Amino acid sequence: MGNKASTSETMLAVVRESGELRFKDDYPKPPSNQLDPNQVLLKVLAAGINPADYKAPKFIIGPVVGLDVCGVVEAAGSASPFPIGSRVYGTARGTLANYVVCKHTSLGLVPDHLSNEQAAAIPTTYLTSIQALRDHGNMPNEGGRVLIIGASGGCGLAAVQLASRMKASSVVGVCSGKNEQVVMNNGATKVINYKIENFWDETQKYDVVYDCASGSGGGEDYKGHALTVLENQKGVPHGQYVAINGGGVMWFKMFTCGQSKNQHLFLTDANTKDLNIISKMIKEDGMLPVLQQVSIFNSKNVNDGFQLLKSRRAVGKIVFKMGDIDTNNGGGRGEKKSTEQEEVEE
Repeated sequence: MGNKASTSETMLAVVRESGELRFKDDYPKPPSNQLDPNQVLLKVLAAGINPADYKAPKFIIGPVVGLDVCGVVEAAGSASPFPIGSRVYGTARGTLANYVVCKHTSLGLVPDHLSNEQAAAIPTTYLTSIQALRDHGNMPNEGGRVLIIGASGGCGLAAVQLASRMKASSVVGVCSGKNEQVVMNNGATKVINYKIENFWDETQKYDVVYDCASGSGGGEDYKGHALTVLENQKGVPHGQYVAINGGGVMWFKMFTCGQSKNQHLFLTDANTKDLNIISKMIKEDGMLPVLQQVSIFNSKNVNDGFQLLKSRRAVGKIVFKMGDIDTNNGGGRGEKKSTEQEEVEE
């Protein structure tokens, strides 16, 4: 589908339709005069994508695709702390569009030196990972030992960076050998190549095992092995297993009867306070997201981006930047560039 110019009442957007993701060039633009006090209308500058964008159903996260955003405030409700024109980043429902309505409580100001694309790569993966390590993993203030399974994906790389800056003494990443260097470059103290060795055969024990791979679509299930490498006190595991996906039993326990004391699934809490903590790390410690691919927002590039995401071969994040649209054939007038490896495995 080509990209036609949108009118003042319509916009470009990726929507869930009949079980598929479709690029629309005439989707209704959100009105600016119907905002609740805690809402803002953003003109989207860049948007990142996550597996939830194609896995989660429409009735849960809405008709328009996308959770991560960097944008400029065009209109604001009475309770918003962000003035018109503020450049902000965070999460919302429906960010793969020219405009999106967000709660101001899920946004933060973008650090000045970050590009729009870098900012759009941060929210979901960094919020998820900091809450996994700090809140659910009970990671020690310093000296903790962390194992990150799926360390070269979006959440995995964010966790490697965060654990390093949270003064962990050991940050071990599990990924393929192809991605060892990028994981080491982002703060890991060691990498285990899952293709030739098993992390559960190692003698080292961990305070936190952060599992970003189980249940991600390839049939992986590392939970049982992960529990065996948690640190023990008097023969009883006291470390924490934290996963971003899980089997039906774990999800059932999370929503109903409660989880085991050292096993955790959780839903990410998108909030300004944690975004500000992440921004502080970015400003003070030079933390930056790894971008696998940045491309112009159009139908061809969106399709290619999701194919790459579904292949599970992306290292870091896939981001689309808005504007500069080719209205003829959907090819875009901008580049499709990779800032990491072209062919990599998670």
